[in-house]
Amino acid sequence: MLISMLLGLIAGLTIFFIAIIVMSKAVSRAADYQFKKWISMLTTNPIMGILVGSIVTAITHSSSGTTVMVVSLVNSGVMNLYQATAVIMGANIGSTFTAQLISFNFYAFVPHLLFIGVLLYYLNFHPAMKQLGKFTIGFCLLFIGIEIMSNSMDPLKHVPSFQQLMLSIEDHSFKGVLVGLFTTAIIQSSSTGVAILQSMGFQGLINLTQALPILLGQNIGTCITTIIASFAVDKNGKRAAIIHLFFNILGVVLLYPFLDPFAQFISQLTPLNPVRQIANAHTVFNILNTLILIPFIRHMVWISQKIIR
Repeated sequence: MLISMLLGLIAGLTIFFIAIIVMSKAVSRAADYQFKKWISMLTTNPIMGILVGSIVTAITHSSSGTTVMVVSLVNSGVMNLYQATAVIMGANIGSTFTAQLISFNFYAFVPHLLFIGVLLYYLNFHPAMKQLGKFTIGFCLLFIGIEIMSNSMDPLKHVPSFQQLMLSIEDHSFKGVLVGLFTTAIIQSSSTGVAILQSMGFQGLINLTQALPILLGQNIGTCITTIIASFAVDKNGKRAAIIHLFFNILGVVLLYPFLDPFAQFISQLTPLNPVRQIANAHTVFNILNTLILIPFIRHMVWISQKIIR
């Protein structure tokens, strides 16, 4: 049972990762240097920066991809740290788009969309249509991977040690934060981590009270990709990575004392749907964190400059 469950989980994760890579490459090939220049021009205002970060991340389904791009743009001088901070905030909001899509019953449309994507890719009407087809194929693979993961986790209902772990997280929420942090740091994708949580919620393996601290830890764990990318850039690129980490840690610290009332509020929005609850918690947390910290963009930049001299 355990081996078949692990094989199913690995297969689902692999398809999920392939889907994100396919979509990201389709978007990057459709965009040239002019796209980066437009991003630089549009992000001079913090609100516009947040909007750009949200849209780019929602399209690519990868906040890590957006923040790594931001680090490279800062490193090349196309974007300054104030612009970068706003885009990073937006990337955190945009990363919740995948979870929201998963929370709706979208699977019935996947075979039809996959057929359209294959047609657009192979009929080759136009290079842009080819990339759109590639993106659509990746988008469908995303849901296929999640479906496989969800089905593979069903046997966990009957594993006593797993049940004990979930109960211990409910009583000791900091353990959940650590679980989310380390697992997301290993897989380097918060979207994947949240998708796994939603799959567990669908199978009745986890409730919102147990999922919420893990969700917070995932927001910190996703910063590892940006930190690794910053090793190859100059001091401003490293500062952008520090800002990303600092922003997410601050959000967790601010919400952590209010986990119970926050969970109650989210539960009331969709009382009978744990998958939607996890998606809504992910979205509301990142929007609240951004709204609270927008006035402190300059302070975060100043702190990053003190850390990386």
